[in-house]
Amino acid sequence: MTSTTAVREKEKETEELRQLVIQARASAEVESQADKCLDRLRQLYTADPAQFSTEDVRWVNVLRGFLAVRLAAHGPKVKGAPPVRTPKRKGDTLDHCWRCETPVDARFSDICPECDSKAYHWRVCPVCRACGCQRSGKILV
Repeated sequence: MTSTTAVREKEKETEELRQLVIQARASAEVESQADKCLDRLRQLYTADPAQFSTEDVRWVNVLRGFLAVRLAAHGPKVKGAPPVRTPKRKGDTLDHCWRCETPVDARFSDICPECDSKAYHWRVCPVCRACGCQRSGKILV
């Protein structure tokens, strides 16, 4: 794939993802289409990461965060009190997900095996599945 073709394909897929995020406000039926679009963006990124600027990666991650929040809003409502927020751990700079801003609570129980280290254990967001891999730019989304 030529450089110009790859850039056009990246822009087309990013715009499609943006449109799906907009549609997700009204319906959760776009979830499978969005997953396919994200897979295509991951494949483009894996094939040639140089085609994605830092801003492109940031924008795709922002879209992924909004998509997750909008899809979660269509899910079943939790009865009773919302989960109790968890206090920040030593070394945490945020008390919410860096991508979708979901408050850290008991649902944040998974630790990412890829970006886990002795120095810091990255929690995986239960809403948008964000961890340190995406934030550091090791993977696209």
